[in-house]
Amino acid sequence: MNTAPKKNPPVLDKELTEALKATPSRFWKRLTHNWGWKLLSLLLAVCLWAGLITQDPNLTRERRFTDVPITLTNQETLRRNGLIVLSGLEEDNLRLESFRAEVPQRYFDSVTVANFNPRIDLSRITETGEQEIKISFTNSSTYGNVEASTPATLPIVVDEYVTNYRVPVSLNIIGDYPAGFYASTPIVDPGTMAVSGPKSLVDQVAGIRANLDLTLLSARAGTTRLALPLYFVDAAGNIIESDLLEAASASTVLRTVTVEQKLYQSKRVKVADAALIQGEPAEGYRIAGITATPTTMLVAGDEKALETILQLFAEAPVNVEGATETFTTEVHLRKPADLVHLGSTSITVCVKIEPIIISRSFENVRVQVDHLPSYLRAILSQKNLDVTVTGPMLEVNALRASQVRAFVDASGLEAGEHSMMVQTDAESDNAYLFTMKADPETITLTLD
Repeated sequence: MNTAPKKNPPVLDKELTEALKATPSRFWKRLTHNWGWKLLSLLLAVCLWAGLITQDPNLTRERRFTDVPITLTNQETLRRNGLIVLSGLEEDNLRLESFRAEVPQRYFDSVTVANFNPRIDLSRITETGEQEIKISFTNSSTYGNVEASTPATLPIVVDEYVTNYRVPVSLNIIGDYPAGFYASTPIVDPGTMAVSGPKSLVDQVAGIRANLDLTLLSARAGTTRLALPLYFVDAAGNIIESDLLEAASASTVLRTVTVEQKLYQSKRVKVADAALIQGEPAEGYRIAGITATPTTMLVAGDEKALETILQLFAEAPVNVEGATETFTTEVHLRKPADLVHLGSTSITVCVKIEPIIISRSFENVRVQVDHLPSYLRAILSQKNLDVTVTGPMLEVNALRASQVRAFVDASGLEAGEHSMMVQTDAESDNAYLFTMKADPETITLTLD
């Protein structure tokens, strides 16, 4: 079998071979020759390249910012336009989750959120109701442009901005004044205020109040001035809580009202019962008692004035002339000039009028036998006796002897002796007013 002849490997030229072997060493020698200058040249080239890159505004990089606050602008302009944001711009909502911007290379490391000023321009709002408002940014060739944000808009609710003038200011007084002191009526300044805000809230405001806690007052005489926080209430007295409501006086927004009052020392003084009445009741009547309510009165004034006041007196006494029955009337008190406070200008006086009670004796009143059976004869141990009548003077004095009767009741009795209780009566419409007593109270009745 025939086989192909073997080929011999190519043989390189000897000079070429030597040249190839010497190439690395020659290259390294050239590379390390003046190596310091070459390294310096490389560094200068890199710096020059970096400088050229940063000076080129067309070279940008994406920069992302997260958790970014949003500012509000032109709030006063919105109010001048008669509008106000009712909801949607609360503090928690005024933050961007993120936004990204294309920033020129030269400002990439120094740019901040402030350079883009994320904001909401409230002057762009022109109508009421629910709407989406766009978040604005400042774009420039210097710091770059914002490409996108999350979110891009915020949902808001817009209402009319209105003002209600002359809303009354009142106090909610809590607790009691320090013991031994009286205070004049608190003076509230201002007494009325203007309330501004969303129409839906302003329409609910019926008044402005402040809490005056009397327990916080110092126990000393003199003038006190307090600045009290105010709050808004509706017609039912419920508090309306909203940061969108403002109270103002003379175009100045106020958060407090001023309360001024003066404290005076106080004490209780007895109401004098002397000379409290004049005149006499009708004949046959008398004054059984006089009751004044209250018997003492709280008074207040300067310390020296209080020391001289021991009793209070009526301006005029109660007239009881000709009175025949108990009555109640109001009596005005005389206020000493040195007092600044009298607990009440009057007291209630009850005058108790009752008849004069007398006793009158009727002598030799004949004793009668009532209900005597026809078949019996009555014999009394005493045919006449005395009867004492006690009652109102006028009725007793008007009673005649013939109207007074004494008797024994023989109903159901049989023949024999009987000890009988003497009964009395008067033939008068006012007999129920009398108490009558016979003397003696018992006699002997003999029936045969």
